[in-house]
Amino acid sequence: MKQLTSREKTLVGVVGGIFFLLINLFLVTRFLHSQADLRRLATQKSDNLQMMEALCKTRDTWTQRDQWLSQKQPKLTNESSAGVQLLDYLKDIAKKSEVTLENPSFGALAKSSSAISVPVNIETKSSWESLIRFLTTVQQPDQFIVFETATLQTDPTDQSQMRGKFKVARWYAPK
Repeated sequence: MKQLTSREKTLVGVVGGIFFLLINLFLVTRFLHSQADLRRLATQKSDNLQMMEALCKTRDTWTQRDQWLSQKQPKLTNESSAGVQLLDYLKDIAKKSEVTLENPSFGALAKSSSAISVPVNIETKSSWESLIRFLTTVQQPDQFIVFETATLQTDPTDQSQMRGKFKVARWYAPK
């Protein structure tokens, strides 16, 4: 083999240096990405650990709440009469709260893993104070009645009256 000239040696040195720099650049970039991924993973694991520790500290509270829920949440015995019972309950409270119920209708029963929802759609007309009294009375924790949707506005014909459209549901224990 022929010996390299000084220009060829310089060229080989430059190409080798560039190759060495590219390999190092690739390795350093890869290292920095790996380090960032590990830091992100460490942060996630730390957050998960803190969340688990918090849940463990409050385990007794959640156990008591689960027991209370199991004892107090009503069981659905008759799907066809549940909506009627809810509507009768709402009518009774509306009468006591001086709220007028209009256009009641029954919604479709909805089942989820946490509850069976039996909805009733109602429209109301009342004073603001009466409506607040009605809403407060209906939505007590031990009743398992929720307002799934609510739309409120002042009555266009009488500004002292409120109009409301509500989807009210009773949540029964899942089967």
